[in-house]
Amino acid sequence: VVESQAQAKAIQDAYDAARKAYADQNLEECVRLYDIIVQLDPKSFVWYERRGQVLVDANRFEEALKDFEKAEALTPAQYKSVGLLANKGLAHEGLYMWRDALDDYNQAIEIGGSIGNKYPYVLNSRGNVYAALGEWGRAREDYLASAAIFQESRILSSAIFAQGNAALMLTQLGEDDRAIRELKAAARRGPASIDFRAAIAALQWNLGQREQAASVWHDACVNIRSGQLRSNGPTYDSCGDFADKDWLLKIRRWPPRLTTLMDTFLQELAADERERLAS
Repeated sequence: VVESQAQAKAIQDAYDAARKAYADQNLEECVRLYDIIVQLDPKSFVWYERRGQVLVDANRFEEALKDFEKAEALTPAQYKSVGLLANKGLAHEGLYMWRDALDDYNQAIEIGGSIGNKYPYVLNSRGNVYAALGEWGRAREDYLASAAIFQESRILSSAIFAQGNAALMLTQLGEDDRAIRELKAAARRGPASIDFRAAIAALQWNLGQREQAASVWHDACVNIRSGQLRSNGPTYDSCGDFADKDWLLKIRRWPPRLTTLMDTFLQELAADERERLAS
């Protein structure tokens, strides 16, 4: 309970500043401001939840989980926050605690379904967890469900990204031709995507379609090079990052088989180029 108008104003001022800091992506300042709010109003679960969300964005996952646990302890027994569960899942993912993350996402999706809501971002996140657990078919189902909801909601960039994720799962299931078809469809809808084209190139090379693969790779690395996987998403060093197997597996979340195919493709493409220059 806020004890005075002065205290209420101090909380509101700090909250307004925290929101601005978050909009500016000044996460450390945002956390500092939430620290002040928590000190002023330590019995309100909402501040722990919101600070936890910022801590997730700052990759401070263990601290975030402590805040989420505190928020849950302060909420009424029957109250469940889908947002808290989803962010708790992200924190568990960041710590590679896949089963805990899966439990969080399952609860969030179940609660949403019970009130008639669908959460495509949570479905996509659960797909990531299923992929990390090697459950490729289930991951694909979640990505497809996420893509359909995004499409229905006209959030097209996210629909395309989820569609591409679903196609990537086929590579681990050995359905390369089908994966190429679906990746090409996603690439047509997302003309600035290097990611889909890189996957197509690796798959085509493995199928012996070397000229087509080299052409697709050249188009992605020379003619596009945005390095942006989805609209308003993070920007990477595009083609250079695809040589980093650790990045592909842990950050981009490519399946292991496709990651190996990309490594082989890049090595053999470089060898072919050296041979061409030497001849």
